[in-house]
Amino acid sequence: MLTDTSNSIDNSQSKSRLFILVLLAYLTWMIAAFCGTGDDTYWHIKVGEWILNNRQIPTTGIFSYTAANMPWVSHEWLSAILLYAVFSIAGWPGLVFLATLAITLAMWLLFDFLVKRISINICIIFVLFAYFLLTPHIMPRPHILILPIMVFWTAELIKASENQTHPPYPLALVMVFWSNMHGSFIMGIPFILYFAAESVLTIKDEALRLKELRHWLLFFLLSLSALLINPHGIEGLLLPFKLTDQTYVIDHIVEWASPNFHGFQPLEFWLLGFIGFALYKGLTLPPFRLIFLLGLLHLSLKYIRFATDLLPFLSPLILATPLSKQLNRPADFAIGSLYPKNIKHWLVLGLYLAALSFYLPGRTVETKQNVHLGNLLTALQDEKAVLGNVLNSYSLSVYLIHYDYPVFIDSRGELYGDAFIERHFKTTSLEKGAQPLLDMIKEYNVSWTIFETNLPINAFLGERPEWHPIYSDKFFTIYLTQSKDISEQSKLELQKIKDSLPKDDEANDLPL
Repeated sequence: MLTDTSNSIDNSQSKSRLFILVLLAYLTWMIAAFCGTGDDTYWHIKVGEWILNNRQIPTTGIFSYTAANMPWVSHEWLSAILLYAVFSIAGWPGLVFLATLAITLAMWLLFDFLVKRISINICIIFVLFAYFLLTPHIMPRPHILILPIMVFWTAELIKASENQTHPPYPLALVMVFWSNMHGSFIMGIPFILYFAAESVLTIKDEALRLKELRHWLLFFLLSLSALLINPHGIEGLLLPFKLTDQTYVIDHIVEWASPNFHGFQPLEFWLLGFIGFALYKGLTLPPFRLIFLLGLLHLSLKYIRFATDLLPFLSPLILATPLSKQLNRPADFAIGSLYPKNIKHWLVLGLYLAALSFYLPGRTVETKQNVHLGNLLTALQDEKAVLGNVLNSYSLSVYLIHYDYPVFIDSRGELYGDAFIERHFKTTSLEKGAQPLLDMIKEYNVSWTIFETNLPINAFLGERPEWHPIYSDKFFTIYLTQSKDISEQSKLELQKIKDSLPKDDEANDLPL
């Protein structure tokens, strides 16, 4: 009987191992298949290139002629170097692999945490929802690169809290990397205080409680000190607070908008699934876990960015242990069984990675829209001296930077500030009539413009005798002041690009 039971357990474990490995392989492939360029990646690459070429960290508004001398805290400089280094070696396929590696590592760290606390079936559900929620935001950008750091940091804090102890002091060094790669590092500090409170308040022995409180406070101070190890000092620490004060930017940038539930919205499925499950099972959560989850939901409903970056990974971390206890679903799977154990396992892993490495170079990463715009800007490279100062749309700025055109405005909201960005949006949309636009053109000595064709500024310039179009199709329009003109060779290049566009019925994926 014991032998039969043992064989049954081994068979079950074997089937679970195979299913999990196949699932992880599938998710990894899907991440690589759906990873896009991410618009901001274009200018992050150029920041990394500038840093390595100049061997210093930029402190002013490089790439923008309107903000060239304004102070700029380049808080993502380390990510920019990494992105440029990979791009210079392997191009866009290399960046897709980098993003895939970061996401896969984050999912593995999540799985490793969950599988030690709750049943394998619930672990799989959590991992699938993490992938599902993240799918719209899979791209090689700093927020993706730091996902493993965020998951590891939060998992270690929760682990310490659950064990009624404190995090290991060397963990504070993680903040050095996080704070130089992405502005989300600022969340890691209140997380310390939050889980310190959860840990300390659940300790019944007063002497032990005071001892652990001192340890948590020391860890908190070490982490704060680690934040200051950046090229900008205290300004790097304060930057996230300044960004949250830019209400106009936050209200008008898509990724900081609230989720739109009129279309397909992964967050809706997560909410309905969790609410239905909680009501059906009668789930209750400890106060600290409940407050944390409500905070995540609040941020996710207010900003779509958090619904894709935070909720998928942090909610399983805080739910695992309470659900395991209440549902009586303890850990029933050993993660060590997933690691390669013999030459056959390593061979299969090697073949999978080889297949992925062959697939990525043949995958089209840039959209047709990006390639088309890149061709236009490449064709005008020799005309930069003639063109002069540009007035560009906000969304096209990253491509101008990538092709070495000094921009009027770009997506670095912290550089320009709310007032400048608001003025640009309202002026170029002719919200207050023509005069503000004419004043802006005169003030900044603008001599050419590039905007999406359907925007009203193009129709307005088309009626002005001092402007003439040098390129226009149904997607992008470029105007140049009448006092200037480009060479015949450049005109021919632009015409070839226009002639190469697919017919209207074949170009549905090109518009912005």
